[in-house]
Amino acid sequence: MRGNVVYIAVAAIFAITAAYAQSSAAFVFLALYVLFLFVRKRRLFFISVITACFFYPYFTYVDQHNKTRLSSAMTEFLFRLATPVAVDGDRLQAVVNVDGEKLQLVYYIKSQEEKQALALHLAPGAVCKVKGTLKRPALPRNPNAFDYRRYLRFHHIHWILTPQSISLQDCHPSSLTIYERLLSLREKGIRQIATHFPAESIGIVQALLYGERAQLDEPLLEGYQKLGLIHLLAISGLHVTLLVGALFSLLIRFWTKEAATMMMLIFLPVYIVLTGASPSVIRACLTAMLFLAANYGKATLPPLDGLSIAFVIMLIADPYMLWDVGFQLSFAVTFALILSSPFIMSHHSPLWRLFFTTFIAQLSALPFLIYYFFEISLWSMVLNMIFVPLYSFLLPLSFISVAACAIHPLLSAPFIWLLQKVIVLSSKAVLFFSSAFPLSLVLGRPSFWLIIAYTAAICAAFVQMEKRCYWGIGWVVAVITFHALSPYVDRYGEVVFLDVGQGDCIYIELPYRQAVYLIDTGGTLPQQKEPWQQRNRNWDVGKNVVIPFLKSNGVRTIDKLIATHEDVDHIGAAEEIVRGFTVKQLLVSNGMKKNSVIYEQLMQIARQSQVSVREIARGSRWSKAGISFYVLHPSTAHPDDNNNSVVLYTKIGGLSWLFTGDLEEAGEKELIGAFPRLKADVLKVAHHGSATSTTELFLDKIQPKIAVISVGEHNRYHHPSPSVIERLQKRNTLILRTDQHGAVRFTYVKNHGTFSVMLP
Repeated sequence: MRGNVVYIAVAAIFAITAAYAQSSAAFVFLALYVLFLFVRKRRLFFISVITACFFYPYFTYVDQHNKTRLSSAMTEFLFRLATPVAVDGDRLQAVVNVDGEKLQLVYYIKSQEEKQALALHLAPGAVCKVKGTLKRPALPRNPNAFDYRRYLRFHHIHWILTPQSISLQDCHPSSLTIYERLLSLREKGIRQIATHFPAESIGIVQALLYGERAQLDEPLLEGYQKLGLIHLLAISGLHVTLLVGALFSLLIRFWTKEAATMMMLIFLPVYIVLTGASPSVIRACLTAMLFLAANYGKATLPPLDGLSIAFVIMLIADPYMLWDVGFQLSFAVTFALILSSPFIMSHHSPLWRLFFTTFIAQLSALPFLIYYFFEISLWSMVLNMIFVPLYSFLLPLSFISVAACAIHPLLSAPFIWLLQKVIVLSSKAVLFFSSAFPLSLVLGRPSFWLIIAYTAAICAAFVQMEKRCYWGIGWVVAVITFHALSPYVDRYGEVVFLDVGQGDCIYIELPYRQAVYLIDTGGTLPQQKEPWQQRNRNWDVGKNVVIPFLKSNGVRTIDKLIATHEDVDHIGAAEEIVRGFTVKQLLVSNGMKKNSVIYEQLMQIARQSQVSVREIARGSRWSKAGISFYVLHPSTAHPDDNNNSVVLYTKIGGLSWLFTGDLEEAGEKELIGAFPRLKADVLKVAHHGSATSTTELFLDKIQPKIAVISVGEHNRYHHPSPSVIERLQKRNTLILRTDQHGAVRFTYVKNHGTFSVMLP
């Protein structure tokens, strides 16, 4: 079996995938792999079949028993804190145990005093009695959005517990397990860094030593993500290799090699817990433990076998880990580097070794980065060659600084000073490249067959590199090129009413991507909060919904961005859109108030980004690919902002469409007065279904077959109005609502199309 354990690991992958997906494609790939082993690796055939026969029913058993025993009708709970509480502004989160089942606790703190008290006294092991409600985790509400419900289910969590209040009088400590004691020790270490280190370095040092990123500034974290450097802030093989090497060298000076090995085998599981137990650190520590154990037994363990054994052990411990992005990236990159190590080491120049190590790591991570993040940074290769050696210096310096600080703060002063200087310099570089010159290539989420093509091309490139032939890289470039151009050969177009909460954002893509239009951008409604309520990670419609959707579709250029009027819930995210994409033209209503703050901000960002701005009014029109768009309103400026909304009419996919912004009754009367024969198959209901719009007279004239209402779930305005719903139902109009259905999508080819919704 020496050198062949990887085939068993691959059998586990196919078996678990087939058990989860229950698709014909998954079973075909499993059968083809078994056939390959029978033909080429006969002696591995039976053990691989046994592995598949174990993992398929094992995953099925685990998945079938991953169910809740609790009920949404429950209102009283006795929970035990399983993790340290995370407090961000006025929100407190933790994982708790109720009757042996894990729940995600989310509590909204009511005062600054309560915040301080809860953060100080709530710790792992605390048992509290509360009244509250259970809610199912949210399903993805937009195409290609993060599936929070699946994520929590893969962590065996089925409910979100929201207490009405948490009284410390109803909480008491209990005896701690070893795991909880280690978590408390981890929290103590994180607090020590926050207390004694400069503000600019706290987040980086916490990430490097404890895998904790909560204190990292959001722009800096996004910068590391954009530039493909985020792996440096995740504890992985680099950290463990440096730590194990340093500790082992120190221990054998005082004890025997065998005793030092045993100490390391005891220490590494502790280190896993102290650093947050992410898949990458578990992989690195488990692999190190396997090598140490083999060395203790006077045996040698090939690196690929060690990695494969760690892979199988982790899947036995938790088969859901196969779908964790950190798990996938960690094993894929390490696997590629191990296989390529003879090629890398054949180069005598350290610079060439660094280049090929970085290149191979980047290439092996490529399909995962594109699938999960929809883009790749063109800076990533160069910056990794600079930052990986830099972090090889920063990591031990961080360890030394924290260790010296634990002895005495004065002793750590010179180390912290040097650490601070290096971190500030590196952070400035990250922010500069990620904001001023991002140089990223947006490709969109690849299809299943594109993933296969990427994998095949990368494997072919690696095989050719082993032969010192580099033309195989051309295959990877060819797949990237095809991926980038694939929307331009797609005969389907689409109209998507994105679920942006209480706001509007409508995406229109013409067939063969002849044009991309965005009607409004949505926007986060401002909320007045005291300083203690402000969060480090604020949810933003532009950053969290619209931009990820556009990138997942592979959008790099927006031909027209139409701002219907100046309300925040319609164009509040326009700045992020203009900064993040090439916008060819910004269309604004000629009734927009030129002295409004949001209008001035919009014009300023348009000028900075050199976006062409055009005012439109009744009579404006444009055509593309045989599809014409007509501006029906406004004709003159109205005193009411909503009645200055741009109203667009077009025919797409065999249907006529009317997009009405926030038009109200006065505007509707003016519209049907100017166009008495106007009719539309699909009506974008104005003003989120407010009672001041969509009047009886207007509906009698327009006669829509389908009405789409873009409205926030449980919004403060109680939209849509029951009277509007009643008017539409009375006319047998099909009603599609983003609060109930999530994003509403119309996919079409020529004069035929189909509506679909995200939520059942």
